[in-house]
Order: sequence, then C-alpha cells, then structure tokens
Amino acid sequence: MDSPPTEAIPADYRALLIVARLGALWRMLRAWLFWSTLLIVGCLLVLALVIRYRAESNLLTIFLAYLPVWVLTLPLLGTLIASLVFLCLRSALLSVSSAIIIVLWLGGFSFSLGQSTAHVRSADTLSVMTYNRGQGSEAALTNCATANQPDIAVFQDAGHRLGRLASLPAFAQLQHTYENGEYVLLSRWPLVENEALQLDWPAGKTGFWRAGTRSVIDWNGRRIVIYNIHFPTPRDLLYWYAKRGIFLYGLLGLVPGTPLHARHQHYLAYWTARVGLAAQLAARVHGESSPVVLMGDLNIPPIGSGYGLLHAVLQDAHQAAGSGFGFTFPGNFKSIGRCFAPWIRIDHIFASSQWEILSCASPLKETSQHLPVATLLNLKQKDRK
Repeated sequence: MDSPPTEAIPADYRALLIVARLGALWRMLRAWLFWSTLLIVGCLLVLALVIRYRAESNLLTIFLAYLPVWVLTLPLLGTLIASLVFLCLRSALLSVSSAIIIVLWLGGFSFSLGQSTAHVRSADTLSVMTYNRGQGSEAALTNCATANQPDIAVFQDAGHRLGRLASLPAFAQLQHTYENGEYVLLSRWPLVENEALQLDWPAGKTGFWRAGTRSVIDWNGRRIVIYNIHFPTPRDLLYWYAKRGIFLYGLLGLVPGTPLHARHQHYLAYWTARVGLAAQLAARVHGESSPVVLMGDLNIPPIGSGYGLLHAVLQDAHQAAGSGFGFTFPGNFKSIGRCFAPWIRIDHIFASSQWEILSCASPLKETSQHLPVATLLNLKQKDRK
C-alpha cells in the first residue's frame, strides 16, 4: 500500500518524524564514534612505535620525529571534539589518555626526581656539562655553569672561542684545556690524551665526518674518557622536505618496484648514513675499558635507530636522572614556533655503566638556540680503583 502524500501528514507529526530520524542518526554516529576513535588510536600507536624504534626507515616518520611531539596527536583533537558533540565519554577518555601517553613516551619524558635531590659531592663525584656555543648565549652558559659548577665542560661550534670560554669566571677552576676545530674542552684535571675523531660518512664529499674529539683525563689518579661529539645537522634538509613535500614519499613510495619507491630509497640513503655514524661511535665506545662520558649536540632526538644504538651501550643521563622532557632546542625560535619552543632534545649526555647518574638538568627558561645540559655522576663502588 502506498504511503500517504506528505501533504496529508499533519505538520506536528512531520516534525516528530524529523526529530526521530535525526535522533536515530545521532545514535548511529555516536555508536560509530568510539570504534572510529579506537581505529585512529591504533593507527597512531603503530606510527608511534615506528618513530620510537625505526624512525630513520621512512621519510614521513623522520619528518615527524623532529616536529613537536604533540603534532602526531592532532587527529585525536578531532575525535575529542566529536566526542564532546556526541556526548561519548569513553571516546573522549580514549582520545585524551592516548594523546597523553604518546606525547610522554615519544617526547622522552622522565619521571625521575634525581635533580630535585641535593647531592653531597665527594672525590668520586664528577660534574660535567655540554653546550653548543654556535648561536648560543653567554648568559645561559654562565648561569648553568654557576648553578652546576662543572669539573669538565665541552663545547661544540666553539671554534676560536677557547680563550673567551676559559676566561669566564664560572670556569676559573678549569685550567686544563683542549681545542680542535669547533670542539673545546675545559677540565679541572690534566689531559693525558687528546685525539680528533673521524667517522666514515658516505653522504659527505670527503667520505668522513669530523665527529668530535676523544680525551683521556687523569681524574684523581683514575683515567676517564670524555667524548665531545657533534653530528651533522638535518635542519636545512628538513626545511627542504617541508617546502617540497618530500616527506610524503614516506607514504607514496611504500610499494616496492615503483618509481616513487626508488625516490624514497634514494632520499633515505642520507639517513642510513647518519645511523651508520651512531653505529661506529657506539662500537668505539663499547671497546673502552675506562669509565666513559659522551656529550654533545648529536642532532638526534631520543627516538629512532641512531639513538637506540648509543643507548644500547650507554646510559642516557636525562632518562636516568632528569625531570620532564628536558628539551634543548630550539630555544630562540622567533616565528610563531616560539610559543612551543624548545620542543626537542638533541643535546645529550651519556655515561657508561661504571657511573651512577645522580642528576641531569637543562635550564628551560634561558633564551639560547641550544640549551646547555649538566649532569652529576658518581663512580660506582666496584669501579673505584
């Protein structure tokens, strides 16, 4: 039997019918929302896993690794808004909790309370500091040095600045110095050995990279090894990726045997070489018998294969005894990004297993392109010889 024409239906009944249909649509969308949120969360967690452990294997994950970590969670802002519109509490809770977990985990958040505890220094305690002085701030350097009173300080991008650095009142006790190109070391104790460190670098014109310096210090009759490291900056390359959309090859070039896949592999060669630098450095450190401290501007966040190789043989001072995210770059961003700066930790201090890491601090309130990092170490009882 044919339904009556619309004109025959009373206006009140038509209004109720529209409301009923809208209500049915609202309930259907509300039911779908949670499962849609669950699917989005699952995809983001898979992407986060790749970034955390294999970031250098894909151009998209590389690009995301150097952006503020909250960028990855932006899709969850959309699901949160939809959850509030449709009054879906479980979808809202899933969106918020997942975003927090991803940001804390990928951002390298440390819950340690080490730096809030006062430590009594002894003959077995060592205070160290690293700073990229290139476009840095003398005020930031002086404040950090005064607060932490380092026994050893290393600098990158500090060519021809040894005299100025050594003359700062905060470093008056660091009478033993070494300079090699951009690398400077100031020490309270005598330097026994110094050497430039060159690593194979197929992505460069010379075939090697002047990665830093290795120094052996006579620390109260014990020998300790200090690495002062500066890996190549990817900043210009990442800007180039952003302007030309090169990072999209990470998605478009997933299918093997296609021209886009070939282009993707071509661009990945640079990042494979960077991981190779970390692998060579990790192998070099692994062969040391004396206690080691490795510091510097590594230009790698605490995620990915390169970081994983170093962390496999050394302790990350921030992870062991830092607090919060410990971001060190960029501290002097001038565009709209200054609202979020600094947003990444690429300046690191690592220590071998002979050390107990007591504290690790970076002054977030300073205005400087890179922020200094200071760490307090204590030689473990069994390694005191």
